[in-house]
Amino acid sequence: MKVREQQSVAHEVLTFLQRQSLAPTPQNYAMGYVLKSGSNEALSKAVNDATDGGIRMSQQQADDIFMRCVGSLGGAGGAHATDALRNQTRHQLLRLAEVASSAAERTGDFNRDLSTGYEKLADKDAAGIGLIISDMIERSLRAEQDLAAAAREVEVLRQELDTARHDANLDALTGLPNRRALEAAMDRLQKGKLPHAVAICDVDHFKRVNDRYGHAVGDRVLKMVATSLVESCGGQLVGRWGGEEFLVVVQGHALDDTVELLDDARRALGQRAFKLRETDEPMGAITFSAGVALVNEGAEWSNALNSADAALYRAKAQGRNMVLRG
Repeated sequence: MKVREQQSVAHEVLTFLQRQSLAPTPQNYAMGYVLKSGSNEALSKAVNDATDGGIRMSQQQADDIFMRCVGSLGGAGGAHATDALRNQTRHQLLRLAEVASSAAERTGDFNRDLSTGYEKLADKDAAGIGLIISDMIERSLRAEQDLAAAAREVEVLRQELDTARHDANLDALTGLPNRRALEAAMDRLQKGKLPHAVAICDVDHFKRVNDRYGHAVGDRVLKMVATSLVESCGGQLVGRWGGEEFLVVVQGHALDDTVELLDDARRALGQRAFKLRETDEPMGAITFSAGVALVNEGAEWSNALNSADAALYRAKAQGRNMVLRG
């Protein structure tokens, strides 16, 4: 895509976000860019369904569509995100190959110059030999400088690749591990046959927060929930599963202890004082409901996740603000 075309798509994205009353966050912009570039049919259909009849899309719907069609490895959009990272990696490797090839070419030229200079030594007097040696030393210094520059470029490429790989596993809003990173972590635990528990935490009445105070306040609430969970579940893996859902992966605890850990986290969140930044108006307690299930040694974590999800829905049906086991 040419620069002018990219600028045109960017303008369409911002117009789309404005019409939907969606904040131009990195996640929303990414969803809009994929939509307007026409590269993801599943996302286009999901957006069309959500806005059918001129209805504005809520932030919750936007988050769900993003996770389903762009941010998750499971969907067609996940393949798009994976391809983007793969293409970036390929670009870095091509640059690395160019650097290595250039350095090798310079070194080869220097070696040939050395061989030629050595052959000339037999036919020269002392003064001529000194000039040849001086020239060879100068060429050696230039080759050393070229190789040092190549080494620095290789280090820059390595850092860029590490950064891209790191960013691809983080949630843009909360800075927590995203769904991709959480799934990879559970895959490693399953492969190592390490028993662990999973807990799905869903913020209670989050739609009311967005509807009453706006999405910017909703985003701040999600950040605070993320902070509270990390503090309460110290040492355990806490990540954003999608939308207002968080996932906690707990090792080294029995199921009863895991339920108690999440119950303590639930109470700690409920005791935090949430206020509007602009007016200092109290927002009331923010709580979550959770479902917890144990992943037994050698078992599929997806089965435990389904059990935890079912327990979460029971908690919602029974009045919210509680932790149930699956």
